[in-house]
Amino acid sequence: TFEEQIELLKERGLIIPNEGKAIKVLQNISYNRLSYYWYPMLKDPKDDEIFKENANFETIFKIYKFDSQLRHLIFSAVEQIEVALRTQVIYHLSKKYDSGFWFSEPNAFSDYSKFLEIVNNITASSRDSKETFIKKYKEKYSNYLIPAWKSFELITFRPLVTIFKSLNDKDDKIKISSHFGLNHEVLLSWLESIVYVRNICAHHARLWNIELTIQPKLPRTPRGAWVSNWNNRGSNDTLRIYSICCITKFLLDKINPYHTFRTEIMELFEKYPEIDKAHMGFTENWLEEPLWQS
Repeated sequence: TFEEQIELLKERGLIIPNEGKAIKVLQNISYNRLSYYWYPMLKDPKDDEIFKENANFETIFKIYKFDSQLRHLIFSAVEQIEVALRTQVIYHLSKKYDSGFWFSEPNAFSDYSKFLEIVNNITASSRDSKETFIKKYKEKYSNYLIPAWKSFELITFRPLVTIFKSLNDKDDKIKISSHFGLNHEVLLSWLESIVYVRNICAHHARLWNIELTIQPKLPRTPRGAWVSNWNNRGSNDTLRIYSICCITKFLLDKINPYHTFRTEIMELFEKYPEIDKAHMGFTENWLEEPLWQS
């Protein structure tokens, strides 16, 4: 029972100032989900599940709320990056082929099986769509395919990145990547990392102190303000969420001169002073880095 869960946490050394509130939290979030947030508060060896002295349920819940708001912040920023990438892909390829149906050209892609996958994805999305702009196009035209500037609005971020990755002509990738101030291989690695983090946000999973399993490449010559210290490495020499914050800020600087990502990150840390930024890979002097100066 939820009451027994409270007793178990107390037996393991967790301070619970308000048991009634704690039960409400457990009823709506679950013991297992919260355990990911109290894991750093356990003594070694962690498998014994004994809390360190002064570990407090209130602190755990604040970390949980911080993580939720961080996901919303990152997800909102990723939306802007996704829209910008979609715009650049549509523009450059439609202009090159002088057609909105360029994605139906097998020669546009490096792999025929990927070409078929992409065309099937786009046609299925268009066929099943209830969007007004798709319905109006179908009423006016008899084309089986819908042009890229309309049909690409229906595909999600991962298929969009697959399209970019599968382009046959490297010059197409270079032109698109130059808009973001990056080498095309670096941009692709960034996009794949962002897709991974976006899916974490979309599924409401823990983001706060994760070690990235899909890691972005370090840019050698980024065209814009960057950082001298990329990240505090995790236990397996993996990057943490700070690297995603860095690449998100860099890309937003390129695509949205009015973005408030830096301000929102700072306000989030001010709202939750309990958060240990080192667990997220943030360096001590991160705000002094050129990237984060404005």
